[in-house]
Amino acid sequence: MAGSIIPGILGMNPFSSNIQSQQGTLSNSSTPINIGSNIIPFAGKRTIASVTKDWELPNPTNTPAITINGKTLAEAFAALNRLPQWGQGGGTLKTDPIPLGDTTDLDVKLYANLVLRLPTWTGYQAASKAAQNEWDNMLAKLRIHEQRHVDIAIEEANALASELIGKDINKIPSLVTNANATMLKRQRALDKDTDHGAKPGVPYGDVILDASIT
Repeated sequence: MAGSIIPGILGMNPFSSNIQSQQGTLSNSSTPINIGSNIIPFAGKRTIASVTKDWELPNPTNTPAITINGKTLAEAFAALNRLPQWGQGGGTLKTDPIPLGDTTDLDVKLYANLVLRLPTWTGYQAASKAAQNEWDNMLAKLRIHEQRHVDIAIEEANALASELIGKDINKIPSLVTNANATMLKRQRALDKDTDHGAKPGVPYGDVILDASIT
């Protein structure tokens, strides 16, 4: 039995993206909004000379944990399908506010807010070897899928960091907003192309769990 994988992407907020139910699946319904810096008014032109990144090395948040209960693989499978999503990966770009002043050649702190979350099955140790292997195979494929969501977030974060250099600070809100919109479009495209990870034989797919294994 193939599991129905939910997107697991982060639109605007790592833990509270707007999600609505549609025909038994969930989709992120957030529309891109301006989540860039709150810039305090200033006099004169102030440009960005450097960007401090919070994702080097990548620092995805792995909590809160996704805990799956159940003694059998079938029970674990049912528990997975009661969740809004099997796993979660991605990020949200945001900068610190720029304070009032006349300093030029500013450093901007850019955050990717990376998140990578995978399920843990509490019945794993007591399960049969065959059931453990099936869970391990599913989890490995799910990790690849969710890591790709994280990688997309990092790619867009790096692109934004480069684009910010030399720009006036007035450009920060629109550039951050556009970068998040591009990221969200790419995240949704990944899930569409892979059927949210469940499509067989495609990169970042094959996330299935055979619940009949005992």
